[in-house]
Amino acid sequence: MLLSKARGEAVMDLTTAETLGTVTACTIAPSPARIAGLRLKTGGRGHHTLVWEDVRSFGPDAVAVEGADRIRDEKDIDPGDPASAAHDPLGKTVLTETGLEKGTVIDVEFDERSGHIGHLLTGEEQIPGDDLLGVGSYAVVVAAPR
Repeated sequence: MLLSKARGEAVMDLTTAETLGTVTACTIAPSPARIAGLRLKTGGRGHHTLVWEDVRSFGPDAVAVEGADRIRDEKDIDPGDPASAAHDPLGKTVLTETGLEKGTVIDVEFDERSGHIGHLLTGEEQIPGDDLLGVGSYAVVVAAPR
């Protein structure tokens, strides 16, 4: 699934069938490359995060979670945590470990069941998720071509 297709999907509480928010972005972690969290827009102020481990299912119509208490305010997440907003790859420059620029992340292809990242998409290429080394406040770092 592409993150661009998941944006706007409702996040539903399985216990109450209430809509808790909508997906706006994601955060990612390396080794193995995976979705660490979903960034959400909720009815409240600010942004919120749903840690990937708390996702019960990721369907074509909604993301399911067991309880509104699973959704955390972004300001309560440590910046070093992969679910932190600092690890949102969208719009960041992609650099190889040797400093070669490979474009800007425009989308993320991932498996909606496991959260595994298949590819980071730039305007120029598809970078395998297995090449992901890290995400910082400025750039996404990937392995240099072999």
